Parts: sequence; C-alpha cells; structure tokens
Amino acid sequence: GCGHLMAPPDLPAVKADVARYMESPAYERDVRRALRPVRQALRRLDAASATGTAMVLDIDETALSTYEYQKGLGFGHYGPAWHEWQRQRRAVALEPVLEVYREARARGMAVFFVTGRRERSRADTEANLRQAGYEDWSGLWLKPDDHREPSVAPYKASCRAQIEAQGYRILFNIGDQDSDLAGGHAEHTVRLPNPIYRVE
Repeated sequence: GCGHLMAPPDLPAVKADVARYMESPAYERDVRRALRPVRQALRRLDAASATGTAMVLDIDETALSTYEYQKGLGFGHYGPAWHEWQRQRRAVALEPVLEVYREARARGMAVFFVTGRRERSRADTEANLRQAGYEDWSGLWLKPDDHREPSVAPYKASCRAQIEAQGYRILFNIGDQDSDLAGGHAEHTVRLPNPIYRVE
C-alpha cells in the first residue's frame, strides 16, 4: 500500500538536473534527433509534392526557447512575469526547429504557428518570431483572451481542422507537449523534449 512511498529527491537537485540537461549539448541533440524524420521527408519533397501541404509548429519550447525566463523564475510560473517577458521579445529560436522551418519554406510548404499564447500577445509574438529568424509564415493562431478550458488540446486541434478547411494537408505537427499533438488533423506528429513544464 501507501506505506512504502519513497521520499522524492529534493526539488533543488531536480531543478539542477533539468538545468544541466537544458544547458548541455544533449538537449539540442535530442531536439535534432526528434526532427530527423521531418528532415528526411522534406528532402524527398519537390515543388509539386509540396503544393498544398503544411507544417504546424507550436511556439514556446518548439519554435522559440523561453529557457531564460523559465530558469530565471526557478522553473515556476507567474502570469504577470510571463506577460512582461513576452513584451520584451527575448525568446530565441530553437536552432534545429528554425532549420526545419527554413527547409520547409524553401520547398514551398506552408507553415502555421498554433500557440497557447493569448491573442493579446500577438504583436509581441510576431515581432519575436521575426527577430528570431522566422519569416513569411502562413498563419499564427493564438488562444482567445477569454479561453478558460482546462486543456488547450481541443483548441489546438480545432485550429488544425480550420487549416485543413482552408485546403491544406498538414504533413507535420511539431510540439513539445502531448496537448500540442492530441486530436489528430496531422499526418505525422513530432514530440520534442521538454522537462521543464507540462501543459494539459
């Protein structure tokens, strides 16, 4: 029964482990490894087969790294600090994701961002994406400011359904959370590593 619960490791030690991983070459290597099937598939795409296809990317810990904010907050979450950090537009590109993005655009594939960031952050998010190196995407879907559902998964799936309704075939849906990928509306899903936080 419950009498044999082991004491968990202390939180500072766990946070130090997470920081060590995120700051080591292993994290980027694991991101790159997860994206390998995407890169292989993109190499096989020519202009004709890319027509009408799309890639969907999550933003935080997928297209952009917010690690500086996460670590600065001790891997916690505080809404006002997060909104201020978004306003500063300081997130940087996850390099392997930016490479895949550029490869997809070069082959004529449409790319859409579907994020749990809220609509009120649109201007800052667009500016941050551009300064991180993301150019000429086809659409950016942000959560409505009044979104109160416990899970973002249905919202994200409905965005992908709307992208399909515009006539696109979503070849790849790439994110760092199960909730980025749940609910279908993509031929292939790619889950990137993220030991920092979980979004239902």
